[in-house]
Amino acid sequence: MKYFLCIIVSLISFYSCSLTDTITNQDSMYFTFPAWYITDAYVSDSTSIHYFLSFQSEDSTASAIHGLKEAKIEFINSIDDKVEGVRNQQDDREFWSSPAVIQSLRSSIYLLIDVMDTSNEITFKKNDANYFEHYVQMSLKKDKLIDELKKSTGNQLSTRQNFWIKLNESL
Repeated sequence: MKYFLCIIVSLISFYSCSLTDTITNQDSMYFTFPAWYITDAYVSDSTSIHYFLSFQSEDSTASAIHGLKEAKIEFINSIDDKVEGVRNQQDDREFWSSPAVIQSLRSSIYLLIDVMDTSNEITFKKNDANYFEHYVQMSLKKDKLIDELKKSTGNQLSTRQNFWIKLNESL
């Protein structure tokens, strides 16, 4: 009986180890990312912010076009969330809650689409599949972002230095 129990435990151990190896091998075989691609969508360093996105489609051209548009929209939404967070932390509630200020910031944020850079972009055809995967990295220098926002919001907001300092820190 003891011998039979040892055989059962050994078989269970052997099976669980081989199952883990199979899953790992399958995962590494089917999920290959470009070396520059980061799975965290929004990444910031001391000088720039970056947005990473992947998109799948059955058509390589559609994948590239839609992936790039989607990345720009998601990147703008991420920037908008950061700006909104800093705006809500400002002391002068009456000024920062006014519809004119909110509209000015929102309109200016959407103009950033024109100054975003595509740092990296590539489309892969997945092996043994009928679809393409498009990977894109969008980047924007923090100084350029703040300069563009200051310029497009005008005198009303460009002189509010505390806001711009906090925004730079939060990006």
